[in-house]
Amino acid sequence: MVRIKTNQKVTKKDAESPPAGFASRLFAQRAKVLVVLTVVMLLGWGMRGLWEHFAPQIIQREEYLLADERITISELPEWIVGDVRGQAVRNAGLAGRLSILDDAFAQVIEDAFLLHPWVESVDRITKRHPAGVHVEITYRQPVAVVELVDQNVVHLVPIDRHGVHLPSLEVPNIRKRYLPRIGGIVERPPVGQPWTDPRVRGAAEIAVQLSEVWDTFHLVDILPSARPEIYGQSRYFVYDLITRGGTRVVWGAAPNAAPAEEDQFSAKLARLHRCAAQFGPLDSENGPAVVDIRTQELAITPRTVKKPEADFENDVPVVKRAQRTLPPNTSKQ
Repeated sequence: MVRIKTNQKVTKKDAESPPAGFASRLFAQRAKVLVVLTVVMLLGWGMRGLWEHFAPQIIQREEYLLADERITISELPEWIVGDVRGQAVRNAGLAGRLSILDDAFAQVIEDAFLLHPWVESVDRITKRHPAGVHVEITYRQPVAVVELVDQNVVHLVPIDRHGVHLPSLEVPNIRKRYLPRIGGIVERPPVGQPWTDPRVRGAAEIAVQLSEVWDTFHLVDILPSARPEIYGQSRYFVYDLITRGGTRVVWGAAPNAAPAEEDQFSAKLARLHRCAAQFGPLDSENGPAVVDIRTQELAITPRTVKKPEADFENDVPVVKRAQRTLPPNTSKQ
């Protein structure tokens, strides 16, 4: 038997061409996938339609409605004496109205508590079943009071670190009297709203920074300048600190508004410590009148000695001169 050998050249195109029937099988598989996806989509639409039809009845079942006693929040700090939870629930009408199945449930809860003046932020919302919710909250803390005068009556209005007006009646008077006092302010925003006057927020920042040494230096007041200082491209207010003994400490700008040329908080604080070491506690009349701690070298202005009254001897006035006591740790050159 003679076998005939043929030299047929196989082209690259022929080698790469799929076997017969491959295209039809691929098309059949794709068709099956499309059918499955179509069925799933139809089922999804069907289920969605069923849910939209029955959802109002299910959502409003008593087991899903939020009851007053099932709403809990983070423990109140010692400086808050009001009923934050009860006030937020009543003002927003949450109890018996909101369902935990509602798509907007978390947003409604967050908004209800963020509207309360004692709430700084809502950090976490946890649903519970039976219908309940726990809200984790960061509360505002009074760091200073704004001293306002209305018809010769002094009002101490508490603020937080952002300059937000806190409920004054819910802060005990004894606490307000020991907080830093911010003077020179005339307007007042509604409760829960921040002061638009930038001097209030700047004073609050200073009060927060000095909170640990406020009593150490016998500080009482924070007095912002009436007009801003302009230095190059910087525009800022200057703040004075008043001690219990009447010493005025020129502190300078607030932390977030200080020009680049002004020293940092740590340098200013070190100079204040040096001043107290040299002149003694700043709670007496023996301290300096003014201490400017903005520069590297302390600028001290001594108190002016009151002019003594004249005494008369044989109709001739005799002046009794006051003896000035040298400050502690200071010697004559």
